[in-house]
Amino acid sequence: MSILSIIQIVIGLPLALFLPGYLITRLFFKELDELEKVALGFVLSIAVDIVVGLFLGYNEYMKNLTGGITAFNLWLYLGILTLILIVAWIIKNNDEYNKVLALFKKEKASKKKK
Repeated sequence: MSILSIIQIVIGLPLALFLPGYLITRLFFKELDELEKVALGFVLSIAVDIVVGLFLGYNEYMKNLTGGITAFNLWLYLGILTLILIVAWIIKNNDEYNKVLALFKKEKASKKKK
């Protein structure tokens, strides 16, 4: 097994089985506990994978348009979807994002003073 295959597995498993669903739960189910969000994240990620698979190879027209279900297409579409969900989460939780950003700015300012 090559290093590239190991890197693909390490990045691909969370991308396919956790991240999209977890971001969806963070967007829409704010009242749930963290453990419930994680569990629902796995379930919703599998549902998202099924929808992406149907999108890529549902019929001959979509298969010709998207190139079908290949590893590259799965990486591409799941990556784009995950980035869109991250941006949506940042926009929705702008106050939390600003708090984290302010924390990093304080750390940089304190390092410059030293």
